[in-house]
Amino acid sequence: MAKPAYFVGIDLGTTNTVLSYAKIGKQQKEDEKFGLETFPVLQELDKGTTEKLKNLPSFILERVKEPSVLPWEDNSDFIIGEYARERYSDVPERIISSAKSWLCNTKVDRKAKILPWGASEELKKISPLEAMAMFLTHLKNAWLQEFPKNPLEDQLVTVTIPASFDAAARNMITEAAEMSGLKSITLLEEPQAAFYSWIAQSGSPWRKQTKKGDIVLVVDVGGGTTDFSLIEIGEKNGELTLERVAVGNHILLGGDNMDLTLAYLAKGKLEAKNKKVSQWQTIQLGHQARKAKEQLLSDESKKTASVVVSGRGSSVIRSALKTDISREEISELLLEGFFPECGYDDEPNDEMEIGMRELNLMYASDPAITRHLAKFLHSQNSGSKKYGYPNAVLLNGGVFSSDIFKNRLMEILNGWLKEAGKEEARLLEGDDLSYAVSAGATYFGAVKEGEGLRIRGGVSQSYYLGIESALPAVPGHRPSLKAFCVAKQGTEEGTELEVPNKRFGLVVGKQAEFKFFKSNQRREDNFGDLIEDIDETFETTSSMIVELPAYEGMEPGDVIDVKLQILITEIGTLEVYCTTPDDQHKWKLEFSVREAA
Repeated sequence: MAKPAYFVGIDLGTTNTVLSYAKIGKQQKEDEKFGLETFPVLQELDKGTTEKLKNLPSFILERVKEPSVLPWEDNSDFIIGEYARERYSDVPERIISSAKSWLCNTKVDRKAKILPWGASEELKKISPLEAMAMFLTHLKNAWLQEFPKNPLEDQLVTVTIPASFDAAARNMITEAAEMSGLKSITLLEEPQAAFYSWIAQSGSPWRKQTKKGDIVLVVDVGGGTTDFSLIEIGEKNGELTLERVAVGNHILLGGDNMDLTLAYLAKGKLEAKNKKVSQWQTIQLGHQARKAKEQLLSDESKKTASVVVSGRGSSVIRSALKTDISREEISELLLEGFFPECGYDDEPNDEMEIGMRELNLMYASDPAITRHLAKFLHSQNSGSKKYGYPNAVLLNGGVFSSDIFKNRLMEILNGWLKEAGKEEARLLEGDDLSYAVSAGATYFGAVKEGEGLRIRGGVSQSYYLGIESALPAVPGHRPSLKAFCVAKQGTEEGTELEVPNKRFGLVVGKQAEFKFFKSNQRREDNFGDLIEDIDETFETTSSMIVELPAYEGMEPGDVIDVKLQILITEIGTLEVYCTTPDDQHKWKLEFSVREAA
């Protein structure tokens, strides 16, 4: 690998993919902003035309007759980006969207060719994993056109993921990167990336806007997902420190839901005029409503915007439908639907579900972001330290580019704080919220190289790997399990550990069960301790049945002598590497040590 020349951050968004970068060696002084840029991505706009745009829409369309006009060799049968998104209103059944959200859907095989979901069999399908690899491959090819001497695979690349992605989804992002030729990437949670972006954009003044003891709430509302995180400001040796103390659940709720809401508003207006609106035209309305929303919320002088959808058949012009949406309607409908007034003790409405439903993404049943936030914050007050009353708020996502939503959220949050006798939370202002995640990921690359302040996050409990006792076989009895401590409570994420002077036997070539335990009561246990009895102070955290490969010279069921190495990653997974003494063969086990709230 050539020496890297750039820090690169990639926001693999549900709706848009963005790449930011910064030259290594030209970073900011203490009181300056971090010098980074958003990469303009070359992509197809229409048949035969291309353009560089600040983002790559996360949409994929099967290529039928249109040959690629991109300047790199493209053997793909698919079109990626703006052209695919624009065609969504014409041929929605052929468009792949929200591929990222499918990665966290445990009810489907995420490596199976299932997208476009529900499409007819004659359409060519791909897996969610392949879709993510396609986005990264497109970025890699576009980058090479601009930086032919510095291929993307040779740079320090950080890719962001939702804070609540499970271990399998995280692994698939890494696998997608490998499929695209990016063999070595770092993963970073999106809310943390947003916070890093705020630090990078403010320079040293961020230290003047926060103080020891502050709890910063990060609210990240993207196109398809909403994430909450809490970061505590501490102090060590006279310097401020950052620690992520809580992460919310994965919520499939975002700007796309708002667009669909406006589509139904437009549909209702048309039907009130006795216009018949088909399901296909409703999809078109959602696409056009997004454009109307962006126009009205970005230009306060504009009061209304038109929504026009075409018809199908020979009388296309006659069957075209048109209506207007006003700024006032958008404000009222979206505020009351997504940011309604609610109490601190409120929870999302859990309506009784219909017994039979279409299999699809696990969308949030309640669109009220404020109720989801109330549940998250309220859940943070059960321990000895109350984290559920933040002092500061950082908002991220294009939704909050509008003061309407920003002000409403702060108004509701500060109402809760006032009722609890707490001081109002202050808003930490950032720059362009649509590009903050990729910018923060870029800055994190510099942080990893020792050029900035890192957000820390210690594991909340101690974690153990079940080890079978070496005892003679007894009919009707399995050997007992011992608990081997692989992570002591408080161990920081990013820590690498090696077990000294201990060897274990690893079963390969056949299915075997691996058990993991946790405990928040055994503070005296240290890394490497082997506890003889697994009593009531332990809780089973996960169990996996897996067949680890038998390499050349090994037979199914062989027990291989291995040493253990442990890595607690920045994204909350614990990786156990089992390596032969000669370092010739290595196997990996992985589970999550991140507690979602």
